[in-house]
Amino acid sequence: MVKGKKRDRSKEAFWSKTMEQHQQSGLSIREFCRREKLREPSFYSWRRELARRDAVRRSSTPGRRKTVFIPVRLATEAQPAPPNPSGRIEIELPGRRRVHVAPPINRQALADVLAVLLQAPSFVEGEARPC
Repeated sequence: MVKGKKRDRSKEAFWSKTMEQHQQSGLSIREFCRREKLREPSFYSWRRELARRDAVRRSSTPGRRKTVFIPVRLATEAQPAPPNPSGRIEIELPGRRRVHVAPPINRQALADVLAVLLQAPSFVEGEARPC
């Protein structure tokens, strides 16, 4: 998965199938990797890479774009938001995941990031979490 290296379709197919098997197994990532004799860092790396490739594929395929609506909760007058001179915003996703965004904002990049995060499976307590 080094940049500039030729894409290996057989590895992509293997890891795609492996991700499906993991979801069906009901096991934690650690248990699944131990049972299948896989390296956990490779599992996480490929899960992230496949999600990125899927998002790129979806966003670059004309006519296949899917509109996604996410709930937005605005502060009411009873709960005024604190002053925000930096213009930063915080987006809270399901599972109490948060994305902090500072200007200038590239709308397409933000949409791509949110698409990947909304499709990424929630992390189970005790498993590694992204930084």
